[in-house]
Formats: sequence, C-alpha cells, structure tokens
Amino acid sequence: MKKTSRIIIFLLAALTTLTFCFYPEPGFSVGKRKPRIVSLAPSITESLFAMGFGDNVAGVTDYDLYPEEVKRLPKVGGYYDPSLEKILVIKPDLVIGVGTFHSDLLERLENLGIRTLSLVVHERLDDIRTALERIAAELGNPEAAEKTWKNILKELEYVKGTVEKVYRGRPPSVMVVVWHDPLTVAGGYNYIDDILQAIGLPNAAGDLRYAFPVIDREGLLVRDPDVLVIASASTGMTFSEKDLETVLKGLPVKALKRGRIATVSADSLFHPGPRVAVAAEELVNVVTGVVGGFEVNEKEKVFD
Repeated sequence: MKKTSRIIIFLLAALTTLTFCFYPEPGFSVGKRKPRIVSLAPSITESLFAMGFGDNVAGVTDYDLYPEEVKRLPKVGGYYDPSLEKILVIKPDLVIGVGTFHSDLLERLENLGIRTLSLVVHERLDDIRTALERIAAELGNPEAAEKTWKNILKELEYVKGTVEKVYRGRPPSVMVVVWHDPLTVAGGYNYIDDILQAIGLPNAAGDLRYAFPVIDREGLLVRDPDVLVIASASTGMTFSEKDLETVLKGLPVKALKRGRIATVSADSLFHPGPRVAVAAEELVNVVTGVVGGFEVNEKEKVFD
C-alpha cells in the first residue's frame, strides 16, 4: 500500500503544469530590464521557453532537462524540496510554483516581498491552453499563448495524420504502463489518455476513469492490448522491460506473446506542456517500431 502511494505521489509530482494563477494584477514591470523568473516545475519552464520568455528564466529545478540551456541555469531543488536560500540568491522578480507542493514556500517568498504565482496540478490536455494564457497574461503578452496553442494543435493534427496513414483507420491498442509492481497504467482520465485520443491510438485502459489506476492480471487479460508501452523516466522512479516481463510472466496477452513491449521517454509524457506533439510522436514511433504498419497488401494487418 505504501509503495502504491509513493507511485501516485511521484506521478502527481511529474504531471505538474499550470492551470490557474491567483495573482490579482496581470502583467508587471521591473523597469527596463526583463523580470527574473524562478520556475519550480519542468512544465512551467518549458511553457516559458515555448512562448519566448526563456531569457527571463533565472532558476529551475533539479528535474529540468529541456530545452538544453536550462541545464546550465542555477538549480533550486526538486518538487518537494526547493531551497528558499537558493531562490533568494537568484534574486527573482517572480517565482512560479505548484500550490500542492510549494504553498508554504510561496507564502514565505511573498512575505519577503517576492511576487509569486500559485498554480494547481494539471489533469487534462485542455488545461495546457489555460496554463499558457495565464503565464502570458502575467508577463503582459497574451498573444504568445494564442500562437503557441495554435502550433500545438497543428502539430497534433500532423501526428494524427501519420497514424491514419500508417494504420488506415485500424490502429493497434496501446496500454501505457507507468509502474510494473503493482501494475499501474494510464487510465481514461489524464493527459496521456488525451494525447492518445488526439492522435487516434486507442488506450486499452481508457475505460478506467481514473488517472493512474492499478489493474490486476485479470484486468490486463480482459483488455488484451496490442502493445505495452513503458514510460521510463531519466530521473526518479523507473523500471525496465525485463522487470515488466517478470511481473507478467505466463499471461497470454497479445503484447507479451508477440514481444510488443516498447519504452518511451517519460520526460515528455510526464511534463504536460508545449511539447505535447513530441510526446505524441514518441508514442507513435515506439508503437510502430514493435508493431509495424500495413504491408503492400493493405488488407493485411501486420499486428494481428
């Protein structure tokens, strides 16, 4: 039970992006210079860079990996333990955090006269638009959010077109596994399911109306996915294809019998933000890599 709780907490921490901000006055000025911003979540950082505010970012978390330049920025800690002292050394004009994890820290910063945004944990794909709009409004450039969101939709449509071309309207079912023991998957109420729907790949666990449900062996057999996709993180909790095969050994599931287990980077899947299309493309690439597409004879499905 304790292990399951840790898994869920880790997933909630990873799936952080902005949905609502509670500062009363959008747009602010610090004179002629650009405001210095400390970001307390990778999705916040990526949103800032995507909208052209990358030069404002002065500090990030230990988990920030994208874009490349953030690796050279000062680090202020992780999701649970950002350092007040490290933030103060940076002398930020604005600190953006997630209320679920950073409420006490943000309150302390406000008491010290530092402007903050307290945000809620992201749940769905549509929340990204709100997130972008809130950031852009705070920084006085709402057009940046509109442009970025339009680009996201355009990129997702492109990936959807690829899926339709490769599978001719009959794509394989996919189950995204976020932990192997207990078997924890992406259900039908989260950002990952939204991506799968947007690009036309069926989520084998989409009928489970939870973010990350734990399913038993019978539940896996009933859903019998064509492909099992492991979301592997570069930092934090992770597991291998061998780990999953060991836990599921002996189950007559199509994905297992035919060796259709693939691994995708969790860094894009678990950082809901402007890199939605990157996550979508990675999913399609790994699925196609183990399943293939149609042969010359389009009546033959290679994943049957």
